[in-house]
Amino acid sequence: MRKELVEVLLEMGWIKKAIKGTSFLDESERTEMLEEIFDKCVKNGLLYKAKKILELLPDSKKKEGLEKICERCIEMGLVDEAERLAGLLNKKLTVEELEKMLIKCIEEGWIPKVRRVVELLPESKRVELLEKVLTKREWVEKIVRKSVEEAWVSELKRIAESLPNDKKKVWLEKILLTTEWLEKALDKCFEEYFILKIRRVAELLPEPNRTEGLEKILTKCVEKGWIPQAKQTVQLLQEPNRSKGLEMILEKCIEKGWIYRAKDIAEMFLEPERTNKLEKILEKCVEEGWIFEAEEIAKILSRKLTLEELENMLKKCIENGWVDEAEEVTRLMGRELTLEELEKILIKCVEGGWIYKAKKIITSFLESKRTEELEKILIKCAENGWIFEVKRIVNVLPESKKIGGLEKALITCLKTRGDFIQAKEIAKLLPEPLKTQYLETLRETE
Repeated sequence: MRKELVEVLLEMGWIKKAIKGTSFLDESERTEMLEEIFDKCVKNGLLYKAKKILELLPDSKKKEGLEKICERCIEMGLVDEAERLAGLLNKKLTVEELEKMLIKCIEEGWIPKVRRVVELLPESKRVELLEKVLTKREWVEKIVRKSVEEAWVSELKRIAESLPNDKKKVWLEKILLTTEWLEKALDKCFEEYFILKIRRVAELLPEPNRTEGLEKILTKCVEKGWIPQAKQTVQLLQEPNRSKGLEMILEKCIEKGWIYRAKDIAEMFLEPERTNKLEKILEKCVEEGWIFEAEEIAKILSRKLTLEELENMLKKCIENGWVDEAEEVTRLMGRELTLEELEKILIKCVEGGWIYKAKKIITSFLESKRTEELEKILIKCAENGWIFEVKRIVNVLPESKKIGGLEKALITCLKTRGDFIQAKEIAKLLPEPLKTQYLETLRETE
C-alpha cells in the first residue's frame, strides 16, 4: 500500500511528497521508486529536482542518471548545463548534440545561447551549420525578431566575429541586409543606450552598407535628440558624410535651443566653417533673447554684440518678462531699463504668475512710489493670490484710490479663485465700517 501511495503521489505530480513517501519503503522498493521519480522529473524538465533525487540513488546508478540529465539538457537547449554535465562525465559534446541544441535555441529565439553553441562548435562545422541556418527563412526571421525585441544586438556581433572574414560577410548580409534588420532595430530603439549596441553591429557591415547603416543610426539619434550618441556616430563617418552629419546635428541643436551642445558641434568644424556655424548659433541667441549664451558665443568669436543685436534681444526679453536678462542687455548698452520697459516686464511677469521675477520690480516701484504703475497690477496680483504683494501695493496708494483698489482686488480674488480665506485677508485691509461689513458677509456659510 505504501508503494501504491508513492505511485499515486508521483502520478499527481507531488514530487516532494512522493520522495518523502519512499523513506517508508524497504531498500529495493525505495530505489525502484526513486528511479521512477527521477525519470519523471527528467522527462518533465524538472532537472534541479532530478539532480537532488540522483543524490539519493546508489553510486552505481549515478553515472547513468547524469547521462540522462545531460541528454535532456541537450533536448531542451540548455547549453551551459549540458557542457558542465559532459565535463563531469569526462566527455565532450558531439557535433550532433551541439547541432540539436543550436536548432532548439534558434526555434526558441534564445540568441545568447545560439551564440554560445556556435562558440563550442569546431570552426569547420561552425560555418557549415550557420550556412544551414541561413537557408531556413523562418530561422533567420526568428533570430532577427528576437535580437531586436530582446536587445540582443551584441550577440549578433559576437556570432559574426566567430566566423572567417569571407563567411562573416555572408552572415551579416543575410541577417542584417536582406531582412532590413537595422530598420527594425532602430524602430524598436526607445532608449539611447541601445544605439551603441546597434552601431557596433552596423560597423561590421561591408561598404557601402556600413556608411548607410551609420547614417541611418545618426538620423535616428538626431530625431530623438540623442546628441552624445549622434556625435559618437558621426565621428565614424568619412568626409563628406561626416560634415553632412555634423550639419544635421547642429541644426537640431539650434532648432531645440541646445546652445551649449550646438557650440560643441560647431567647434568640430574647421575654419572658416567653424566661425560661420558659431555666427549661426549667435543669430539664434539674438532671435530668442538669450543674452548670457549670446555673450559667451560672442566671446568665442572675439567680437562684441552690436547695438542692433542688443536692441533685438532687449525687445525679446521684455516680451518674455525676463527682468535679469533685460538688465544685462541694457548694461551692455550702457544704460538702465526705463520705467516703461520695467512696467511692460512687470505686467508680463504678473500675467505669467512669476512672483519671484515680479517681486524685484514691485520692490523697485514701491521704493520710488510709482503708484500709477502699481495700481495697474494690483488686480492681477489678487488674481494670482499674491496677498502679500496686494498689501504692499495698497500701502503706497493714495487714500482716494486705496478703498476702490482693495474692493476690486477682493472681488477679483473671489471671482477668479473662489478663495474666501484670501478674500478675508484683503477685507481686513479696508477701513471701518467696510472692513466689518465685508468680513461679516464672507463669514456666512451656504
